[in-house]
Amino acid sequence: MIHQEHHSLKNREMHVHYIPPAHDTVKTQNDTVNDTVFSLIKQNHKITAAEISERLNISLSTAKRRMKALKDKGIVERTGSDKTGYWKIIEQ
Repeated sequence: MIHQEHHSLKNREMHVHYIPPAHDTVKTQNDTVNDTVFSLIKQNHKITAAEISERLNISLSTAKRRMKALKDKGIVERTGSDKTGYWKIIEQ
């Protein structure tokens, strides 16, 4: 409003119509990375997060997060210690 002038406000309500995208690109990318991590684990049961990180050119924390996602889904499990253990494939 302009100082000391009284004008009625029009179009005071804003309507936003959100239409979700047909394809969730983030989920697709995550699934692709998870599939690739799973593929690397299948090729080498003793692979480490650092090796996965290097091979896929992703950060170490991302590699660990993807490996944890596979464990949480029950696809793989870790047998033994992080240093000397290996990955066991549960679901193929």
